[in-house]
Amino acid sequence: MLYCILTLTVVTAAWIVYSSRNLLLVVGRWILHRRYDVRVLPAGGIDGGFTYLVIPNHPAIVDPLIVATELHAMHIDIRPLVDESFFSNRLARHILALFDAVRVPDFRRINFSPILRVRPTLHNSARRAKALGYTVLATLTRGSSVLLYPSGHITADGREQMSNRQLAYNVVSQLPSEVRVLGIRTRGLFGSMWSRAGGRQAPPFAKTLAKAVCMWTVTGLRAKRKVTMYLEDITDSVVKWTSGGRAQFNACLEKWYDADLAAAGVDRENPT
Repeated sequence: MLYCILTLTVVTAAWIVYSSRNLLLVVGRWILHRRYDVRVLPAGGIDGGFTYLVIPNHPAIVDPLIVATELHAMHIDIRPLVDESFFSNRLARHILALFDAVRVPDFRRINFSPILRVRPTLHNSARRAKALGYTVLATLTRGSSVLLYPSGHITADGREQMSNRQLAYNVVSQLPSEVRVLGIRTRGLFGSMWSRAGGRQAPPFAKTLAKAVCMWTVTGLRAKRKVTMYLEDITDSVVKWTSGGRAQFNACLEKWYDADLAAAGVDRENPT
């Protein structure tokens, strides 16, 4: 009887967490804090009442989870961009629905012929960036904060490299007046199992998650890796950067992401 009661209690608690975005984020933050000693700077000064375009650097695959849970604790709920292929799985679709994820269209199914007739020199990547940019802008206009990674990939060498990426530039160039841009610079994750430090390929999520769970179980969920998240409202700066075109915008954003490294006299984050 006691076994049945305990089992029912655990199953009920798990279902409640599974069914609630807020509880999922709270529990997720608690678990992450057992593995990561997260420090958010500045501790205050970010108004949760605004709609934000959140543009972090991308040191590791796990940082979106940390960003989402920490911002939730600051009363900022963000909608991540997720490829629509993930919505085909029932479990994933349920979790994504909890997070109100922004469905990124499968651009292979979109008819770009009318656009190409007007602008025949428009490249594939440009078409996709513009279409996705409209999706992000529509979401922001409806008052939902969006999480967007300007580089589009985790760093391979400890530096944030924008290259010729254009999604962030396209969105900021048409940013609704009521939307603020929140820049986030995360340090301490480059060198973890979730990163590409040492020339590794991007780690597979499922396998790395299983490994992480085993490590957390063995270590008793004690916080080990120190992680710092620096937050800054950079709206005025990024809007100004767009005036010089995409190349200047990307260069200025890279400089902002690496400002602390430059101040320390290094050109990239060292693995920790």
